[in-house]
Amino acid sequence: MLGRIINKIESLSIKPFFRALLLELYHRWKLFFCGEPMSMASYLYKTARVTGTSEYEVFCKSAESWPVTQEKIEQDFGAYLLDHQVPYYVTDFIRKNQKHIDALHIPLL
Repeated sequence: MLGRIINKIESLSIKPFFRALLLELYHRWKLFFCGEPMSMASYLYKTARVTGTSEYEVFCKSAESWPVTQEKIEQDFGAYLLDHQVPYYVTDFIRKNQKHIDALHIPLL
């Protein structure tokens, strides 16, 4: 049933932002209720919510220990928003802090 819902959402000719928002909500719902392993994008989301910052600020914090320019951070963040592509420096940051992130609990909303 959920597969049909997601196919319907993907086939709708609504504005890309709303389509992306609906898909993101679906993926988060599926993750929360189905107990699938967390993706890097999910860890990034959880880190931002728990720390009270945005995902962009987590990108900037992650890049502090890597030689990454501000322009590269902005490009990578744009790719993250479109395709959930998490760059190497954010992946490294999350892996180094994964134990602490797992210990924290965040409400669904």
